[in-house]
Amino acid sequence: MILIYFSYTGVIKQSLPPEAQGVYSFVRECVEKEAVKVIYEVGKNGGYFFPPNKSTDSGVAIYYENGKDYMPSKKQIEDEISFFMNKKLFFCTKNFVDFTNLEITQGDIGTKTTIMEDEVILDVDYPITINNQGGATRINDFRFNLPVRMGIIHDSINYITQEQLSHESICASCLLEISEKNDLYVEIMDYDENTMIFIFRDENSKINEVVFVWAFANKYKIE
Repeated sequence: MILIYFSYTGVIKQSLPPEAQGVYSFVRECVEKEAVKVIYEVGKNGGYFFPPNKSTDSGVAIYYENGKDYMPSKKQIEDEISFFMNKKLFFCTKNFVDFTNLEITQGDIGTKTTIMEDEVILDVDYPITINNQGGATRINDFRFNLPVRMGIIHDSINYITQEQLSHESICASCLLEISEKNDLYVEIMDYDENTMIFIFRDENSKINEVVFVWAFANKYKIE
C-alpha cells in the first residue's frame, strides 16, 4: 500500500488526488463553520463555551467580586476553544457517512488555539486516511485564521478588571480611555442592585457581517 501525506493550510493543491479533494473540502468547511460558532459562543460567555460556575443567574461570567479577579487568562480561553473545537468538529464530520464510496479512517482530533491581537489562529490536527484502489492518501493539518480581535478585547477587559481591584465602583475614565484607544463600543447595564453587566462590541471584528461581542459582569459592594 502506498501512503501519501498532505498537510494543507490553504487552498487545495493540484497534487491532492481527486477522491481526496472532496474529503478535504468537506473537513475544511466543517473547521471554518465550527470555528466561527465556538469563537462567538466563547465571546458571548466571557471566555467560556458554557457559563462558568462563577456567573450570574442568567449565565453571565463574573470577573470581579469582593476585591477578587475571576477573569480567565488567554491560556484558559485558548484551551476552552481547542477543547470544544475538537468536540464540535467530530460531530460535524459525522464519521464521513456521506462518503459511502470511500474507505475513510480517522484519528483523534487535536486543536491548538492561539489568540493574537487581531486574529485567532486554529491549527487543527485531524488525521484522515482515504483508501482507494490499493493506495492511500492521508491529510491531517487544517489551519484557520479568524479575523477577530480577541487579543485586543481581552487585553482591554483585563485592563478594566485590574483597575477594578483598586476601586469599588466603575472606573468610567478607564472605560472611556480603553474604548477610544482600541476602537471598541462598551455598553453597561444594571443586572441587580450590586451587579453590572459589561458588553464589549467590536465593529472591527465581523464574520458574515455579525459583530463579535464579549460579555461579563462585575459585582460591587453597596455601602
